[in-house]
Amino acid sequence: MTLDDEPGLGAGFDVLAGLIDAVPVGALLADVRGTIRLVNRELADTLGYDATELVGRPVEDLLPETLRAAHAGWRTGFLQQPQRRPMGQGRALHARMSDGSKLPVEVGLSPLVLGSERFVLATLTDLTANRQAELLFRQVVDGAPYGVVVVDGSGCIVLANPQADALFGYATHELLGRPIESLLPDRYRSAHAGLREQYGRDRQMRRMGAGRDLTGLHRDGSEFPVEVGLSPITLHGETCMLAAITDITERKKMELDLRKINANLEEFTYVASHDLRSPLRGISDLLSWVREDLGEAPAPAVVKNLDRITLRVQRMEQLIDNLLSYARAGRAATDFRELELDPLLDRVCELVQLPPGFELRRELVETRLFSPPTPLETVLRNLIANAIKHHDREHGLVRIGCTAEGSYCHLTVTDDGPGIPKPAQERIFKLFQTLTAAERGGSGIGLAVARRLAETHGGRLELTSDPELRQTTFHVWWPRFQRRDLHDDKNESAARR
Repeated sequence: MTLDDEPGLGAGFDVLAGLIDAVPVGALLADVRGTIRLVNRELADTLGYDATELVGRPVEDLLPETLRAAHAGWRTGFLQQPQRRPMGQGRALHARMSDGSKLPVEVGLSPLVLGSERFVLATLTDLTANRQAELLFRQVVDGAPYGVVVVDGSGCIVLANPQADALFGYATHELLGRPIESLLPDRYRSAHAGLREQYGRDRQMRRMGAGRDLTGLHRDGSEFPVEVGLSPITLHGETCMLAAITDITERKKMELDLRKINANLEEFTYVASHDLRSPLRGISDLLSWVREDLGEAPAPAVVKNLDRITLRVQRMEQLIDNLLSYARAGRAATDFRELELDPLLDRVCELVQLPPGFELRRELVETRLFSPPTPLETVLRNLIANAIKHHDREHGLVRIGCTAEGSYCHLTVTDDGPGIPKPAQERIFKLFQTLTAAERGGSGIGLAVARRLAETHGGRLELTSDPELRQTTFHVWWPRFQRRDLHDDKNESAARR
């Protein structure tokens, strides 16, 4: 029997049927006995039925067989307290399609009175696309290389990926239901609830605790440094907070080691600049006075010894200058500008005079980069000067090349000198190391400064040499663009502002 066959209901059937059929989701009308009295086309199409074949059938026919026996009791409970609400709140619901397969759905229930009879209007939404999106979201979260937790409005963890479990020392799914504050040290917990509520009002993607030292609490009670990114998301209709958590212990260790090294080097630089220079100046003054006291005809042996002392004082002063140059090479320049390599090499050649018989050949494929000019000039000057100084012939060729390799310029300085033996190829980059004891006038500082400058500015310096082919090439990879990860101090200052 259809709805219009009921006494007293026929007059409103057309209006009601038209309204239900216009609803953009599946809808049906069932009586208190659970008999389907009206079905719209959207529901019939969704479940694969013809609308007419569902009218008069029990609503349980649209449920999976495992739920049919219990559904009568749920229906009775709803009729005892009829109110508009979602069906099976908190549970995954499925409808049975005409071919027997299950379809994930969301069902809304509303009581309805027509004439003297009570009915239930049920709306049905196909959640297949939602479930697929949720599955994809879960796969992305589980596959993330960092910890991810999702926190609901009350501060409880409703989702955590395996990386988060391992990061904090918990077993799989053990974080679910825990308050997010349990992952924080005690000293942060009292204030965190207020910060969380404030974020719930702001709802914007950002870093957590920018400019502050954040730590997480491992299950064993130890703390570890973390970086946390926050993002608001909607999960199951509720606004939640997604936190991406990265353990930065290794990076912090490296930063601490680097700070210690730089602090020691700065302390050494201060000592070299002040505590060593002053005695040397005093010795130089004493030598001048001794020469004056000796008169116009001092003994040749005395003059020879005074000259030897003067030479050693000068060498010591040069040594101090070299140490200071090496220390300053550890400070990154920040005066970035557009550079053309040809004018830069012109300036280098003004300071490095080529001997007669030597040729400097430019083979530049890439000619432009964005970099501080002084450190790059210093590196190229030292490498070109090294190639000329250690050449063993009156005629020589030094070739300068440059190509683009990703975000780097690959600069090469190649000479046709005697080459460098394999055992010495790494040693020459160390401070005060020369190729031979009899090396003519070498300080052993130029290549060390060049490598330190390259590494300080985000590049690297390497060497290939073949003495048999008489070919030595210094390879310099220098950033073509200014990069945030290579200028932390500047960026952190800007972030704090």
